[in-house]
Amino acid sequence: MNINKYLLLSLVLLMGFGPLQTLSQPIKAHANAGVPTATWLWNTSTIATQGNEILSFAGNNQVKQIYLQVNKDIPFNTYKTFIQKATEKGIEIHALDGSPQWVSSKGSAYSKEFFNWVGNYQKSASQTQRFTGIHLDIEPYLYSGWNSKFKNTVLAYQNIINHAAITSEQLGLTFGIDIPFWFDEIAYSNTYGKGNLANWAIKTTSFTTIMAYRDQAAGGNGIIELVRNEVQYASSLGKPIVIGVETGKSEEANLVSFYEEGAAHMYSQLSLVKSAYPQPDVTFAIHHLHSWMIMAP
Repeated sequence: MNINKYLLLSLVLLMGFGPLQTLSQPIKAHANAGVPTATWLWNTSTIATQGNEILSFAGNNQVKQIYLQVNKDIPFNTYKTFIQKATEKGIEIHALDGSPQWVSSKGSAYSKEFFNWVGNYQKSASQTQRFTGIHLDIEPYLYSGWNSKFKNTVLAYQNIINHAAITSEQLGLTFGIDIPFWFDEIAYSNTYGKGNLANWAIKTTSFTTIMAYRDQAAGGNGIIELVRNEVQYASSLGKPIVIGVETGKSEEANLVSFYEEGAAHMYSQLSLVKSAYPQPDVTFAIHHLHSWMIMAP
């Protein structure tokens, strides 16, 4: 496995979250195989300026969960208004945060700050204005210690995830994380036992989202094959698994994203993936809301 290739890919995908653009064409639903879908919303300020537009698109495209990046500079009331409207549409909002620095020596402080914010927000909000889940996107392989202090970095990652799982349960929230499709190739041997990181993540969380960023369903480098181990393991535990795909422009390679092919091709490929994994607990997530809303038909 070429880890450096995956690191470059991940760095590219973290770039370019600009302001959400106003749609130039009517919002419409696409043929996404009738599968409930999740999406990431990184541009948090847009919930104040384009909240209705975002939720209309989400409602028309069978979105059931939005992973909403927590921005502590945005007032509680802005979140309350948005989440209330989402609740009325049957859409769950999960508090999203995390970065590679969470596995550094200061990682526990970042985690504590995030969970304190969520806890305080939940106390201030009514039932229909509250987050229903926690979603972490840490990506420890982008931290310098992944190469120089691999075992310590993996352990730090597991400690953060384990603590987050416990804290989420205390808050009464579901807990999900993002992992790359190749975590099933990463072995660990420490206080958590022995195994691969993908299985450990699936076992430790309420659900896991696999970043299977490819623009084709079939083939050795297609989505179906890349997520096979994770889907099988999650099914053996009776746990949901979410297959994430990319719609933003990538500088890495055309095969990473559906940006070049457009929405119709993406949904045709997702239909093939769903045919391969018809289990109700296998669903999709689209990365990310901004690029999905403006992608070509």
